[in-house]
Amino acid sequence: MKIFDQDPTDWRDLQNLVAQMFAEMGCTAEVGVKVSLVRGNKEIDVFVEDPAAAPPHRYLVECKLWKSRVSQETVHAFRTVVADCGAHRGYIVSSSGFQSGAYEAAQRTNVDLVTFDQLQQLLFDRWKASIGALHMPFADRLFPYWDPMGGKRPPSHWGDAEREQLHLLNDAYAPFLDLGPTVAHCGYSLDHLLPMTLPILSDDLKVVGELSIQTYRQFYDFIYANRDVALARYASLFAERPQ
Repeated sequence: MKIFDQDPTDWRDLQNLVAQMFAEMGCTAEVGVKVSLVRGNKEIDVFVEDPAAAPPHRYLVECKLWKSRVSQETVHAFRTVVADCGAHRGYIVSSSGFQSGAYEAAQRTNVDLVTFDQLQQLLFDRWKASIGALHMPFADRLFPYWDPMGGKRPPSHWGDAEREQLHLLNDAYAPFLDLGPTVAHCGYSLDHLLPMTLPILSDDLKVVGELSIQTYRQFYDFIYANRDVALARYASLFAERPQ
């Protein structure tokens, strides 16, 4: 599984995507951090601190968007940096792979040699749980509007028009409905939900098109982009002021 839908456009983009991925996992991730080593300073492409580990762990990531494969010498040099920095793990992310000697240099060490796709696969399970928990508060804000037991049940004076508008809102903002305890219980897996097609609504709640959501990234990007407008539309339908 992939965390991002697009490939990096250049080495800066690769660094930023790697940092974003770790940040969405609940880590602190910084690009271009200088660290003090035994023989001077070294700039690290992505410097990560993971508070979820006990004690907190430190990861170093080198991003190589090169046309040639990473050499054995590059791995040896990075191993020294990882050791001198006291990092728990190091990753070299290469767009063109690694020479055979590079893999030998990384054996039985705390340095992983990966492509960008492989790094995403390696971290995907933790990322999908973290990104789901990060977005859960946005779903929780809307939960009362469709909770059939203790939520804001349709007022008794509602007619067919209001009930149809509620039905349209539920269809249009289905990702908010789907992000709940059941998804959380299964590790925030969306495999049974994707792909999905949502109606696009105008301001007067008329269907004006369709939106296809194919990936985890698109699912959570949708929730984040629509977190305020969705709440405002539900509140307006129920004649409330959004909180």
